Amino acid sequence: MQKFKEEFDNLELIEKRFEILACSRLRDKDRIKKAVSVQDRLRSKSRAWSGAEEIRKWRNQRK
Repeated sequence: MQKFKEEFDNLELIEKRFEILACSRLRDKDRIKKAVSVQDRLRSKSRAWSGAEEIRKWRNQRK
């Protein structure tokens, strides 16, 4: 009976660890999706702006 209880406790522990890992991954995916949507929204507002040209302008000003 004691061995069964130990195995059951071990199984519960593994189940809880798996649940924590699975939920963590889902939260990470949600955070990534939110970040991508924010980037897309900002990108749509700045269609005419070029980051490369802006950096080139700042570098040329230092010369």
